[in-house]
Amino acid sequence: MTDSRTALLDAAAEEFARHGFKGARVQEVVRRAGVNERMIYHHFGNKEGLYRAVVQDLRRRTGELWTPVLAEAVAMEPVDGVRHALRGLFVSLDTVPQMIAVMLHEWLSGEWRSSMPGPDELPVELRKLYERGQDSGTFTPDVPFEVVYGSVIGSVISTNVFVGRFAEFNPGSIPADKATQRELAIEQLLYGMSTRTRTR
Repeated sequence: MTDSRTALLDAAAEEFARHGFKGARVQEVVRRAGVNERMIYHHFGNKEGLYRAVVQDLRRRTGELWTPVLAEAVAMEPVDGVRHALRGLFVSLDTVPQMIAVMLHEWLSGEWRSSMPGPDELPVELRKLYERGQDSGTFTPDVPFEVVYGSVIGSVISTNVFVGRFAEFNPGSIPADKATQRELAIEQLLYGMSTRTRTR
């Protein structure tokens, strides 16, 4: 049987993903969770505390899925490792779709809260891969990892928003299935608009 705290986290994740922090209604959260409203204040203190707990839980769930993939990726050659890591990130965000929705609400509202990692929370494995690629001449030497990471996260999020529509923009040239479109997006992230030979 689901405990009241877990039920509230699950229900609130859906509500915050749909409406953002400001638009989310506590009454709808407790209705979805099937618990008394007092349990929000018991477990989380207030709506703000509930929101922080939801974001922490979403980040934990996403991280638990992505961390083993990063551990595999760091043992690979730089390009293959980054490709593997990006595929894993797509899968993680597919599995926890509320994460992207919460991020987008924060950005759109201009109320930066806690959905994105801080500078000291960027994945060490991905940094190692990127820096190894820089050392070997595979990746551009003068672009810091932090810039690359921010660009990658932004691209992954926007790809998740647009994926499935790429074929509408260019019918006949772009496969309709989302998996193939994501692979194209990953290759674009790895190689950009350069004419360097792609490995796949």
